[in-house]
Formats: sequence, C-alpha cells, structure tokens
Amino acid sequence: MSRRRSAGLAVLLLASAAPAAARAEGIADALARAYQTNPSLQAQRYELRALDEAYVRAHSGVRPSAEMRVTADYADNRFGDSAQALRQVADPTVGRRLEANQGQAMVILEQPLYSGGQASGAIDAAALRIRGGRTALRASEGDLLLQVIAAYADVRRDSQALSVRRRNLQALERQVDITLARQEAGEVTRTDVAQAQAQRQAALAQIAAAQVQLQSSRATYAALVGEYPGELDAETALPLLPATLDEALDRAERDNPELAQARLAEQESRLQAQLAKTATRPTVTARTAYGTSGEFAPFYSQDQDSAWTATVSVSKPLFAGGAYRAAYREAQNRNGADLLRVEAARRQLVQNVLSAWNQAAAARANIQVQAAQVAAAEVAFDGMSEEFRVGQRSTLDVLIAEQTLREAQLSLLGSRRDAYVAEAALLRQLGLLEMGVLTTGAGLYDPSAHLREVGRKGVSPWEGLIVALDRTGRDGRDPLAIPDAGRGRAEMAPASPEVVRPIATSAPPPLPASDRR
Repeated sequence: MSRRRSAGLAVLLLASAAPAAARAEGIADALARAYQTNPSLQAQRYELRALDEAYVRAHSGVRPSAEMRVTADYADNRFGDSAQALRQVADPTVGRRLEANQGQAMVILEQPLYSGGQASGAIDAAALRIRGGRTALRASEGDLLLQVIAAYADVRRDSQALSVRRRNLQALERQVDITLARQEAGEVTRTDVAQAQAQRQAALAQIAAAQVQLQSSRATYAALVGEYPGELDAETALPLLPATLDEALDRAERDNPELAQARLAEQESRLQAQLAKTATRPTVTARTAYGTSGEFAPFYSQDQDSAWTATVSVSKPLFAGGAYRAAYREAQNRNGADLLRVEAARRQLVQNVLSAWNQAAAARANIQVQAAQVAAAEVAFDGMSEEFRVGQRSTLDVLIAEQTLREAQLSLLGSRRDAYVAEAALLRQLGLLEMGVLTTGAGLYDPSAHLREVGRKGVSPWEGLIVALDRTGRDGRDPLAIPDAGRGRAEMAPASPEVVRPIATSAPPPLPASDRR
C-alpha cells in the first residue's frame, strides 16, 4: 500500500473516531430539549414574569393602603440663671433641669375612589404590555425552533455530505489501483496515473473540509439544544403548511407575532394618549386615621389621648404651564408613529412570506430535478467504469463522470436541507412554528400560570367596584382581558399533505388595514 493511500485511510479512521454519543434521536426530541433548556428562552420567560408583577403593581392604584406611624420624643432642658429666675417666680421649688417625653402611635388607611381613569388606564396598559410580552415570547420561541430545525438539518446534510465524499475517496482509491495496474500492463500512461492520484488528493482535502463543516454544525446544534447530536433520524415532515400563497398571507395576517406586537404597541400608545387627555380630571381619595399620644415613660393608659379622623379629599389640577397639553400631543405623536409601524410590520411580513414561500418552492423543484440528475449520473458513472475496464474510456472520462455524480449528490442534499428549512421559515412567519403546533406530548410552558398565582394577591372585596367607577367617562370602558395559555417524549404532529407550491412571480394585493382608527 502506498504512503499516500495510507494517509487517506488514516484520515478516514480519524473521522470515524469522532465522538457521536447518542442524544436526540429525532427532531421532535431536539426541539423539546431546546424549548425546555435554552437559556435565552428561559431568560425571556423571566422577563415575562416581571411584567406579571408590574400588572399586580398597577392594581395597587385602586386598592387600599395602610400605614403605621410611631414616634417617640425625649427632651432634656437645662435652664440658665435668667430663665431659672423667671421660672422661680412662678414656682420657687422648680429645679434647673426639666426632662420630658412624648409618644405617638397612628394607623392610617387610605382608599382611592376615583382617579379620572388614570388608575384603571394603568391596569389596561399593564395588560397590554403582558400581551405584548407573551407575543414577544412567541416570536423568540419561533426563532429558536427555526434555528434548531436549521441546525438539525445542517448536521444531517453535513454528515451525509461527508459520507458522499468518503465513498468518493473509496472510488478514487479503486480508480488509482486500476490505473496503476493498467500502467504496468502498458495500457495507460503516467498522465492517466497522475490524473487519478491528483483527484484522490483533492478528495482527501475535501474530506477534511467536510469534517470541519460537520463539527461546526454540531457545535451550533449543541449551543442551541445543550447537547451534541448523536445519530439523527431523518427530518419529519412539517405540519400545517399552506397549500396556496393566499392562504399563507391570510394566516400570517392573523397570527404573525411581529405584526401582533406592532398592533399591541399601537393600542398601548393610543391608550396612553387617552390617559394624557384625561390627566386633568379630579381625583377623589378617602382617608381615615386613628392614633394615641401621651407620655410613654412612665406609661399610664388613662393619661393617653386618642383621636380618630375621617377625610375625603378632592383634588384637580388647574394649571401646569402647558405640561398636560404637551404630554397629550406627545402621546398622540407616538401613537401616530406606532400606527405607521403597524403598516411597516405588515409590509415586512408580506416580504418575508413571499421570500420563504419562493425559497421552499424553488428548493422542492430543485429536489425533483436533482434526483433525476443523480439517477442519470449514476448510470453514466457505472457505464464509464465498465467501459474504462475494457479500454473504451479514458481515465479522465471516468474521473469527470465520478465528479459529476458527487456534485449531483451534494446538490441534492443541499436542496433537501434548504426546502425543509424554508418550509420551517414559512411556518415561522405564519406564527405556527410553536411547540404546541409542531409536536404532541411535549411539556409546554404556560405563561399565564405565574399571573394566576400572583394576580389575586392583595385583592380587596370592593376592587371591581372601584375599577368600574374609575372607568366612568373614559374611552374603552371594558377591561382588557389577558387570555390564559394552554397546558413525555415529544412527537411531531401529522405532516401536511404534499402539494405543488409554485413560485410567486408578482406581489400580492395589500393586506387590509383592519386595525386603523
């Protein structure tokens, strides 16, 4: 065996020794593991929990508050000659030193009755922010799942590409052996041998590059999923893929998280403009206090004074140097900007859907063409090899046929990966790239569980009445609801039926601006 051939086999042995401990066997397992352990997604869930607490804090504007105040004073007075002489006129027995102490304890209860809509508006704004946070979490989940799908497909593509290149090297090794034997028989020249050996060396370099690419893809997978991949199963077909472009656009209009975020931001800024407009309305607060005061050392309860007070206060801003009108105009301008951002998000959505649709359609079309190309290239290569053995084809003919077959196989692998990832990207734009949609049997994160846990803390029996009263005279009197989110080994949902998705050659009509004022 030649030194160069030994080097080639050594490369193959090193490649086969790479660690490949079995981890996630299927794509559903990889998605579930990333969904449950990815630190970036976990961090965003904690951010959403913080928004839940802000919602509870907003309710404090309509809930009673209590405060206790306890004070203690001690005084030690020493009088000079002049002051002492005056004091002795009234009482000759009085000393120069006078000590005194005083204690006071008070409990204060306060209940806002009406804030001109500011308190109830703050609650609604917090509800909108929670809904926006949940939508942002959906977007982050979709982005993560898309990255995992792409990494999974990359590992499978690169692993198969490495196998193709290894088979290519084996074929070239056989070609070198045959060419050397024919040279000894005088049937070919040194040029033929050099051609075969040069192609074999190129194959060794390509294997090294393919190994580097595979390890890079494995590292990307591990960064997302938390573990290096083992032997991965074939990708499972994705569910709920739309059959037509119009269906895709309609679904994206309803469920795309970025568009939903833009709409929620516009609703919040519109609410802030309403609150700025009513900021000069009067506020009503009820306050009661009970307290005792008297000497605390020595303490005698019969010497303590007690007092109870009840107060209803009404306040209304009259003039603030134009600050209120400026705040209202500022809020209006911000809402106008958010309205335009909704339209910008809608246009970007159309672009993204078209791009993902066409990439998926083109890749699927390429798969059919390249599969036929691979079949033809295999026939051509087998025929060239047989004809070479009987002297009817040159070494170069066989090498070109082998290279054509290899490139066709690699192109087919790339198109399969591109089609799968493009279809996942299309589902991401449609708002369907979610664990609850893609898989069955996976434990789902419930973003409403924490809000249910903390939302009832500190509630007063009359809170609903106060909120209803505070909404009086305010636009949008109905409280904004925060919907609940829904609640093994994960398995992929049933795949979409196979349909031909033609490439879109013209822009679709504009989506309706249904949420404009």
